[in-house]
Amino acid sequence: MGVTLIHGANATLDLQSVLIRIGWETDLSCDVDASAFLVNEKNTVRQDQDFVFYNQTETSCGSVSLEKSSEQDKYRFRVLLNQIPKDVSKIVIAITVDTENNTYHCGFLKNLYVCLTDLSGEDEKIRFDINNLEKEKALMLCDLYRHKDDWKFRAVGQGYNGGLEAMASAFGVCVSSSDESEKTTEPVITTNRRRTPGEIWREKAETLQFSLREFLPQIQSACENQLNESNTRMILDKMFMDVLGYSMDEIKAEQRIQGRKVDYVLSLNNQDMIACESKRAGLPLRDKHVFQASSYGAYSGIRWVLLTNLLTWRVYHVSANDRVTASIIFSVDINQDFSIEDCEKLLLISRYGMARKGRLERLRNEVSALARENLIQAMLTDDVINKVRLVIKRDTGCKFDNDTIQQALEDILVH
Repeated sequence: MGVTLIHGANATLDLQSVLIRIGWETDLSCDVDASAFLVNEKNTVRQDQDFVFYNQTETSCGSVSLEKSSEQDKYRFRVLLNQIPKDVSKIVIAITVDTENNTYHCGFLKNLYVCLTDLSGEDEKIRFDINNLEKEKALMLCDLYRHKDDWKFRAVGQGYNGGLEAMASAFGVCVSSSDESEKTTEPVITTNRRRTPGEIWREKAETLQFSLREFLPQIQSACENQLNESNTRMILDKMFMDVLGYSMDEIKAEQRIQGRKVDYVLSLNNQDMIACESKRAGLPLRDKHVFQASSYGAYSGIRWVLLTNLLTWRVYHVSANDRVTASIIFSVDINQDFSIEDCEKLLLISRYGMARKGRLERLRNEVSALARENLIQAMLTDDVINKVRLVIKRDTGCKFDNDTIQQALEDILVH
C-alpha cells in the first residue's frame, strides 16, 4: 500500500514509468474531460504538442498519453518520465466540466481521486482524495515536477471558475473561438497559430474515433448475440448522442408521413436532415433495405439517408425525379481496423458535420464525378479519343481515324 497525500503535500517517485488514474462518482451525465500540460520553468507550454486533451491524446514524443478507462477509473494518463524533454519542468494534470451547461460544476463529482501506480495499474504508490468541491468548472488535480535529479508528485486540488479556456490561457495556450473559413461556436485550442479548416476537421474526427472505440465492445457483442432490432436501437440511440453529437430532442424515432415510415430522423436547428433505417445488429445489409427510408426522405424533402446495423454504416443521397433513387455516397465498417479516414466520413453525418452542409454535398459530387457512366462519357470525348489515336500510332505504327477508335472504346466500355 502506498502513501495517501493531503492538499499541498508531495512525495518522491521511485518509478520512471507511471500511470495516473483519475476517478469519481456522480449521479449526473455531465461531460468531464481530463487534460495535461507539459510546462517549462516559466509555467507555460512550449508548443502545441505539450497540451494533451481529447483532441490530442498524446505528445509528439510519446511521453504522455491519455485514454478513457472502462473500469472504475474515468481517465488514465500514461507517463514515461525518462522520455520527458529536458526543458519541461512540470506536468500538470487537470479535469474540466462541460462549460456549455452552467448547471454543472466540480461540486457534482463525489469521491474524486487521483492515484499513481506502475504501468500495470495495480501497484498503488500515491493516492490523493479530493472532497468538498465547490462550483469550479476546472480543477488542477496534481502535478509531477522535477526536483534535482528526481521527479515528485504534488497534491494540488486548485480550482478555476472559467473552465478549460481559463486554465489553458493560464498555461500560455491561445484559445480561438472560431475559424475564418468555417464559423463554429466551439472553441479551438491552439498555442502558436490558428488552426486551418482541415486541421479542425481532423481533430473532430479524432474525437469521434475516441468516442467510437468505447462502443466497439458493445457492437461486437451485439452482433455475436444477434440482438433484436429493439435492443440494437438502444445502442444506436446512445451512439447518435455520444458519437455523432445529437441531442435527445434532435433524434426523432418512428416517424411517419402519408403512409411512409422511417426508424429515425436526425434534425438540426428544427430542420430534418437525415432519414435513418436501422436493422438488427450484424444483419447483412442489402440495397433494398434503404427503400423505405429513401421513400420517406423523397416525400418529406430529406435528401440524406443512413442505413446501419451497428457494424456497417451506409449513407445515400436521395433523388426524386421520375422515380425515387438512392445513390450510395460511402460505407464504413466499425471494427478493430476502422481508420481516421473512416471517422472523417462518419463526421460528415454528425451534428457538427451536418452544420457544414457543403462538405457532404462536396463528397456526393466527387462520388458522382467518378461514377462509371461519367467516366465512360469522359473517355468518349473528342479530346481523349484523339489522344488515344496518337498514342496507338506512336506505339504500334498503326493509323486509325477517330471514328474507329471511338467504336473500339465503346465496345470495351459500354458492352
